[in-house]
Amino acid sequence: MPGIGEAGQQRLAGARVVVLGAGGLGFPVLSYLGAAGVGTVVIVDHDTVEASNLNRQCLFSENDIGEPKATAAARHLATRNSEVRWEPVQAPLSEDLAGRLLVGADLAVDCADNWGARVVLAAAAWRAGVPLLHGAVASFEGTLAWFEPPAGPCFRCVYPEPRPSGGLKPVLGGVAGVVGSLMASEAIRALCGIGDRHAGLLLIDLERRTFDRVTAAVRPGCPLCGGAGGVAAAHSER
Repeated sequence: MPGIGEAGQQRLAGARVVVLGAGGLGFPVLSYLGAAGVGTVVIVDHDTVEASNLNRQCLFSENDIGEPKATAAARHLATRNSEVRWEPVQAPLSEDLAGRLLVGADLAVDCADNWGARVVLAAAAWRAGVPLLHGAVASFEGTLAWFEPPAGPCFRCVYPEPRPSGGLKPVLGGVAGVVGSLMASEAIRALCGIGDRHAGLLLIDLERRTFDRVTAAVRPGCPLCGGAGGVAAAHSER
């Protein structure tokens, strides 16, 4: 493929990627990273497989219910590409653990389903100077964003406060597949050095069938990067 070729494949083979979350978004991200030949993929998830996961978490089957997601995902993925070094981490993501996992990493990918883990990964990636690819889904909607130190904005510039939760939101399985596939494509493009990463958010609404790009800027007094400048959020481009 133009832009990849042998040199790009070698870059993929030498890359280390830390993926937080082996669920609905993690399924396509992990699958396509492995299929592309990324050398080392760290899978961080402390949950176990539940029957309610199976509408969107297609790495798993009914036989995996009750098994730790990280180890089940690594086992299934290894049957698809045994040359990838799959490193399952079955533990809650602490600041210390995140810092250790990101040593030597080329990219961190946020496929988490909770605010606390997202914040820990975002802070650790920013401090380690590792680019962060963030994704989220709910119902028919999804979000994708790049955060790349030392240039702002950072994750906390855009999300300075916890998002309203009210419990986990229902997600249509195909929406997680679309957003996760976009994330995988962005990750591979970045690892191969193809094109630029744009600060800001891509907002996806598959009910309306729209894709909107929302620009973002460094937030004054940001709790993570302490940046100065304009307020995060600007115009939308469809």
